[in-house]
Amino acid sequence: MLVTKRILLLVTLVMLACAGWAHAGTIALEPGRHSYLVHDVVDVVEDPHAQLNFADISKGNVAFKEYHTGVFSFGFTKSAYWFRFEVDNPSAQARNMMLVLRTAWLDDISVYIPEAAGGYQVVQLGDSLPFAERLHPNPQFLADLQVQPGKQTYYLRIRSTQALLSPIELWDAQAFHDNDRLLLGYFGMFYGVVLVMLLYNAFIWISTWDRSYLYYCLYLAAFFIMNFSYNGFSFQYLWPDAPRWANWTYTSWVFLYQLMAIIFAMVFLETAKRLPRMHRVLCLFLYAMVAAWLLTLAFADPVVHNATGVYFVFLYSPLTAVAGFLVWRSGFPAARFFVIASMGNLVGAFITAMTVSGFMPYSFISFHAVEFGILLDVILLSLALADRIKFLRLQNEVAEKAIIEQKLESNALLQQAKDDLERIVSERTAELCKARDEAERLSRIDALTGAYNRRYFNEVATLEFAKVRRNHHPLSMISFDIDMFKLINDNYGHAAGDEVIKAAASVSKNAVREIDFVARIGGEEFAILLPGSTLEQAAATAERLRELVNTTEIYYQGKKLAFTASFGVAQLKDSDQSFEALLQSADEMMYRAKNLGRNRVAA
Repeated sequence: MLVTKRILLLVTLVMLACAGWAHAGTIALEPGRHSYLVHDVVDVVEDPHAQLNFADISKGNVAFKEYHTGVFSFGFTKSAYWFRFEVDNPSAQARNMMLVLRTAWLDDISVYIPEAAGGYQVVQLGDSLPFAERLHPNPQFLADLQVQPGKQTYYLRIRSTQALLSPIELWDAQAFHDNDRLLLGYFGMFYGVVLVMLLYNAFIWISTWDRSYLYYCLYLAAFFIMNFSYNGFSFQYLWPDAPRWANWTYTSWVFLYQLMAIIFAMVFLETAKRLPRMHRVLCLFLYAMVAAWLLTLAFADPVVHNATGVYFVFLYSPLTAVAGFLVWRSGFPAARFFVIASMGNLVGAFITAMTVSGFMPYSFISFHAVEFGILLDVILLSLALADRIKFLRLQNEVAEKAIIEQKLESNALLQQAKDDLERIVSERTAELCKARDEAERLSRIDALTGAYNRRYFNEVATLEFAKVRRNHHPLSMISFDIDMFKLINDNYGHAAGDEVIKAAASVSKNAVREIDFVARIGGEEFAILLPGSTLEQAAATAERLRELVNTTEIYYQGKKLAFTASFGVAQLKDSDQSFEALLQSADEMMYRAKNLGRNRVAA
């Protein structure tokens, strides 16, 4: 009997699932039900160039696709997205509903609501508008829908330079306001805990002047403003009339939070003293993050800038956790709380970043995982700070005892110990300087070819761009790619392909001027920066390189390998805003050379 009931239940669930699939795109309003997940049934059209208008969409000039992936994020994209869904009101009375978009950072939202006369009313939302223009004073985006009896078709257009995360819900108006009070209660509790912990540790810092507490307070403050902004409250309460400022600062708060988290970890864990190598790694990561922050803010488009801030979370979280584990293993017991707290924060930040980037399905828990992680983090780090003070006090007592014992030794032994210490410090300092210099050199070099790498190429190209703009000198670039490289790998193996890449790099480095800059910027792709060269001079250099490559032969395992390359040449134009435009022009010329038959130069 029990087995029969289970089989009937399974059949019923399958039928319901099939029924839901068959009616994709339609929400049937039910008596007594107060909320519906619109994103479960929407049909979607991607508009890559954001050029479609409502007439194109509503007249069927474009084909909608059902959207049933379960991941309600399109990640960081320049595209606009159109959504279509149908609401079926089977009752004879109109229902007062509310369309809710939970994400607070969406830039431009257009809601197309059908009217009784047959047309559509357009409601404009988004944080590109001043907060006062919203229909409801709420950090989320709300649109009132008067759903008439029968079936009504609604349209949405969403575009955002932040992650296009679009959980969409339909609520009974009164039920939404009741639910929203619970949500505000959650945020009030959460921000209250963070602010209490911030003030508590600030008082301890004022009492002890222990800088660990100062940086912990700065870390909590950075998290607070970041989370306060991403949930829409800073726009609502701090700068409601500055939508441009709100949009530009979202990612800056993310960078600032990660910056303060790493600095706090370095101070708390005393990495400069306990783990010098890890300390250097953390410092290099800090410099890279600050550089990425400023460069993308200054030169990249907003989508790239915003994506960079979120993607750095995938690096900073495990890096700080590893640093804590290594310090703990080195004999610093206070680090154990730091490691456990970091793991909670790491998991929370990682899940939230994965959700925002579109790699995980959206849910309230996954989207707010970073908040749950930070609650564990603030509690455990407070314990860690207290444990650290205890450990340092015991350490000081041991040190004082050791000093007293050392004073009892003879002056000769003390002098010898001093001499030995100075020698060790001098040797260690020399080793550290050598390791630092070598690390800096290796960070600029491509390991396979000995040419410069893409990162250093970007740095040099940025400086050259600024120089030529200041001095009005010509600047040209050659971009070239080894022809039919995949066939070389397929026929002779990847080791043979590596030999071909090294040969191409060697020919290039030996054939250009000392002031020219050769870099490997991709698998088999190279770029050469030619300061002071015009387009004609650069094209002549490219032709000479092409002939050298064409006549170059290498031997691999007794087999003679010959190869060719296609070259693209471009000169910096007055209209170019960055060196990336010059690189793009050279790449376009290179692909033109390939399309014309390969083994040639296009300029």
